[in-house]
Amino acid sequence: MVGNQYGSPHTRVSRSAAALCATAYLGTLVVMGCGSEGRGTESGPATVASPAAQTPVASAPAPTIGQARQRDASTMPPASVGQSPKAADSSMAGPEPTRAPPAAAPTNAERHEPTPSSDPGPAAIPAGDAGLSEPDVDAPAVRCPQTTYAAGDNRESLMHDGRARRFSVYVPASLLTEEPAPLIVDFHGNGSSGAGEARSSGWKEKADEEGFVVAFPDGVGNGWNVGNCCGQALDQNIDDVGFARAVVETVSEGICIDPKRVYAAGMSNGGGLTHRLACEAADVFAAVAATSADLVTDPCTPSRPISELSVRGQSDRLVAYEGGNTGSTGWYSPGAKGTLELWRDINGCTGSPKQALEYCETYDTCDEGVEVTLCSLPRTGHILYGNSLGFSVPDVAWEMFLRQPIP
Repeated sequence: MVGNQYGSPHTRVSRSAAALCATAYLGTLVVMGCGSEGRGTESGPATVASPAAQTPVASAPAPTIGQARQRDASTMPPASVGQSPKAADSSMAGPEPTRAPPAAAPTNAERHEPTPSSDPGPAAIPAGDAGLSEPDVDAPAVRCPQTTYAAGDNRESLMHDGRARRFSVYVPASLLTEEPAPLIVDFHGNGSSGAGEARSSGWKEKADEEGFVVAFPDGVGNGWNVGNCCGQALDQNIDDVGFARAVVETVSEGICIDPKRVYAAGMSNGGGLTHRLACEAADVFAAVAATSADLVTDPCTPSRPISELSVRGQSDRLVAYEGGNTGSTGWYSPGAKGTLELWRDINGCTGSPKQALEYCETYDTCDEGVEVTLCSLPRTGHILYGNSLGFSVPDVAWEMFLRQPIP
């Protein structure tokens, strides 16, 4: 049993560095509701990728908000963290390479020398600044663990509340592992899975562009307990807030994570959990981005002001944009504007919202400098990934995350 700073004791079960990545999108989106209809998929294809070693997704050029994301599958075997994909061993067998940490890790501004590696292959190629903000020079240094994750997808499990819980961890091949990196925890919709979310949300591609780690957890019964939804997780009162804390702690044991730059994102039921994490785990998560979900956690009393982004489809009928008794089980939802007003009041925002981006309105005069944003997408429904407007949820969320570390 491991005690940790994230407030959730857990037991490590196993770790394997299996490359899960998506090859071709063979499934079809099937939109289902919460509660008793949790057998369908709310986001992503219904099929789940096998945990056997597969090929990773290749990095794509950074898209703009107005461009649709193109996702190409690579045929190369996974490289080790910080290693050029061309330097990867063509054999998938054998133990994973480990790297002895250098005597002095380079700073973000000094990422121009190859990183030492115990791998006999060619020298590793470090990432560039990737737009990350410089760490506070007055903040205590983060003690980085020896990296145990490989580049690409890594399957992970832990014991929480007497139950084996599983998730995957995606590490960009170019990530400089001797420096603290941001972590995004991305929660799938009801009826989907971490693998389905990884294939559809765009956060893996954004990680390749910007240089951060992403975790994709699996919900119990393919859903999350957000208080009024969904399925087995709600019926059994699963402690998903505690599980989310344990995921952050476990990932931080296997790769260097900046504890001030841990963020939550999610789709639909997973978006509802990100709202709940903002209410109940603001000591761990710096900011949250919820897609196709309203704030239903009541009471919501975060330990500090926390930045929040909601992205909603104006034609959504599963979680109605206008709010009311909606969804397959008829639960109450405050609606997109109602959620914006709730977070405005929670964070002590004043004045009127401003339009900083197309489709988006933001309160930026809030307690402790946090911000609250609603992006309302016309002619879009419940599934907003790959929408016809070319609006990228990860692009917009990441810009907010960069501005909002934990103080």
